[in-house]
Amino acid sequence: MDFSILVETFEKMEKTTSRLMLTDFLVDLFKKTPENIVQQMVYLIQGKLGPDFIGLELGIADKMVIKAIANSSGLKLSDINKIFSKTGDLGKTSEIALENKTQTTLISEDVSVERVYDIFNKISRSSGKGSQMTKIRLISSLLNDSLPNEGKYIVKFLIGNLRLGIADYSLMDALAIAFTDNKSNRAVIEKAYNQISDLGEVANKLYKNGIKSLNTIRIEPLKPVRPMLAERVLNPREALERGNNRVALEYKLDGERAQIHKKKDQVNLYSRSLENITSYYPELKKEFANKIKNNSIILEGEIVPIGAENNQIKPFQELMHRKRKHDIEKNLEKYPVSLFLFDVLYIDGDDVTDQSYLKRRKILENNLSNIETRKIRLIPNKIVSQEREITDYLDTALKIGAEGLMVKQTESVYRAGAREYAWMKLKKEYDADLVDTLDLVIIGALFGKGRRTGKYGALLLAIYDSDTDSFPSVCKVGTGFTDEVLETIYNELKKHILSHKHPRVSATPNMDVWFEPKIVLEIIGSEITLSPLHRAGLNSIKEGYGLAIRFPKFTGKIRSDKLPEQCTTTRELVEMYHEQIKKREIS
Repeated sequence: MDFSILVETFEKMEKTTSRLMLTDFLVDLFKKTPENIVQQMVYLIQGKLGPDFIGLELGIADKMVIKAIANSSGLKLSDINKIFSKTGDLGKTSEIALENKTQTTLISEDVSVERVYDIFNKISRSSGKGSQMTKIRLISSLLNDSLPNEGKYIVKFLIGNLRLGIADYSLMDALAIAFTDNKSNRAVIEKAYNQISDLGEVANKLYKNGIKSLNTIRIEPLKPVRPMLAERVLNPREALERGNNRVALEYKLDGERAQIHKKKDQVNLYSRSLENITSYYPELKKEFANKIKNNSIILEGEIVPIGAENNQIKPFQELMHRKRKHDIEKNLEKYPVSLFLFDVLYIDGDDVTDQSYLKRRKILENNLSNIETRKIRLIPNKIVSQEREITDYLDTALKIGAEGLMVKQTESVYRAGAREYAWMKLKKEYDADLVDTLDLVIIGALFGKGRRTGKYGALLLAIYDSDTDSFPSVCKVGTGFTDEVLETIYNELKKHILSHKHPRVSATPNMDVWFEPKIVLEIIGSEITLSPLHRAGLNSIKEGYGLAIRFPKFTGKIRSDKLPEQCTTTRELVEMYHEQIKKREIS
């Protein structure tokens, strides 16, 4: 399949802010895609070479790409750097350089989707001595035969700067329409995707064997399951009512949620966002390999930092030290962690997600209670039926350093990828109207002035609306940031700058810069108010008004462990607003 067909679709996508049109473009593309490359096509649209848990990364530095552009165009490195300084975009730089190339190759090869994917794959696997020259040579070989607009997207992919505004939900809609002529089949595709977290594999099976074949997909070790998420409740009474007056309580720890997979001798840990994080916690991998005798198992737990001396839970930020690539052994000793296990999804060939919480907990206890160590332990739990019992257990949780409770319906099954009241999170009620923190995603920014010149002075934040798969704005935040954090966020946001508002963003404020929704921050505020400006929960309380966070402040936590779709939802925000009104009426 000619790469130009994919590039033509990408160009259309870049020019639209309509999510419906994005889906239409994808449907047309999939209908043109041959069966043998549909899997690779899905990955390329996602800006990846495979599912996140495989960890295939291109790792191409700007300097290497600039050298490859110079080699292919015949222009001097200084000329390429001048173009880059004007455009600020290496993709556009490549396009301009190839339009003005001073040399041509005697023998050229067609640029196909298959060839592009194959070369990207070779680049990602190239390592060791001489790998930089190998990568530059491979990039140059593609650019030599590419048209200028093809070179633009090859480079954008290489540096992780595709930014097409394509969400997994849009891709699933397009797959359902293209291959089944029925958008409602998206639910079947999504269920399969939630089980194995590989949309390319799901698309391949769908194309070859039809929609019914997806019902045979089951979870399996070494393929992370998309995690089940909890809804927020604001008091013990609500938790009991939603739990049919009998619930299980667990400590809600402020750490990094992890899935632990074991298959024979291999042990992998995966994050909430499905990335392989095994290398950050080698001592946990070793502990599991030595202690767990099951042939295959999938577990869930929370990794938390603990004090080296007193074994007490420490703040979430301590985990950030474990994500550094240098001084790994030193950080193991300086920043120890414990893993608190709370669920089992699979054991020795059996998928147990369709069993009740109580049965899964029993399996967990029967198989793992005898291996508890300082590094691995079962999270405490308690079955209760009285509000007073929840309040007492919450107090106990707060005393040991937890941030609240997880409240779980005792008969609930594990629904991969779902966010529902089978699981509930309950934190301590405060005197302030806004009783909890919110996880919000950055969608825009205003340039800073004075001390913040050269950085962003305020960030526009959004919640997630699962009904529309969009990110409506909820507040602007400019307080709570240290200079160091501002610098970190500024540099990270460079990867996500857009020329226009993202198709999935709903916002009316004018911003100096717009971003792809990627970075999640934890925010606290004084209350939730009606707003004629912000779009979160639009018309849910009053016609023409959305909801906003008053006096928002950054707590200091960049939630790198959360996907944008895992941030605070419209439903949560609306319910928090109603609870706020109730509290005022009572007082």
